[in-house]
Amino acid sequence: MYAGHIGIALGAKGIRGSIPLWVLVLATQLPDWSDAGLCLAGVRPVIPGIYTHSFPAVAVLAALASLFYYALSRDSAGLWIVGAVVVAHALADYVTGLKPTWPGGPMIGMGLYSYPWIDFVVETLVIGAGWLLYRRTFAESRRNTWPVNLMPAALVLFQLAAVIAFSISPTLRKC
Repeated sequence: MYAGHIGIALGAKGIRGSIPLWVLVLATQLPDWSDAGLCLAGVRPVIPGIYTHSFPAVAVLAALASLFYYALSRDSAGLWIVGAVVVAHALADYVTGLKPTWPGGPMIGMGLYSYPWIDFVVETLVIGAGWLLYRRTFAESRRNTWPVNLMPAALVLFQLAAVIAFSISPTLRKC
């Protein structure tokens, strides 16, 4: 899942409007950015997400993100949302790909990446649902402005570019 993760952040913002969107975007991208950091440091094996997307790693990342957010905001209800967004990232990746249960453990998931256009539809639905929830955070007079309406279109176009890139070059490395 690529742009769909941002859809998750948008949906969380719609549920708990007091959490800054940038915090939710960072939370929803945390497993991938952690994976990229390990890859760039030469620590990660060839299989993406083998460490950062396992159940134990996601639990640790969710706890760290939640505690960091709480330390900055003292928002005890929001810390649960931030943690849930990190966990939702991993759950979404289990729908679209194959991820480990624990480092070195069995790979599980629906593997929709093998069906790029089905994956595209699923991610578009996640973006749309998240945007509808996020849209409610705006005053009624601003909900139909072009910046608000451009966001889901831009995310869907980004996802389309990812589908095309990985369809043309399925062995494209992520790091």
